[in-house]
Amino acid sequence: MEYATPVRRLFANVLDWVLFFLTLVIGYIIWWLIVLGRGQTPGKQLLGIRAIKRDGDLSGWGNTFVREVVKTVAHWFVIGFFADVILLLTDDDEHRSLSDRVADTVVVRT
Repeated sequence: MEYATPVRRLFANVLDWVLFFLTLVIGYIIWWLIVLGRGQTPGKQLLGIRAIKRDGDLSGWGNTFVREVVKTVAHWFVIGFFADVILLLTDDDEHRSLSDRVADTVVVRT
């Protein structure tokens, strides 16, 4: 019987953590892709809200994808994040953010 070296055991622990987080990320992406077609992200699904087109039609996969890409890119920049928040808070009726304006959507309760 040969005992595992401490280095090998530590490396196994590191690999366990990497695989754990990688699986979480992959799982989130799969969840995101599934609910995107309903105008939702995982967070929106959990909170019972969804993005729809301003005319009331469902926001399909493509429209919601564009909306989420615009939001993600805008939030990479500090000014984009604050512009998004300011638009969201100052829009009186529909509470539309920058990504809502680009994709012509509103977010409603389901």
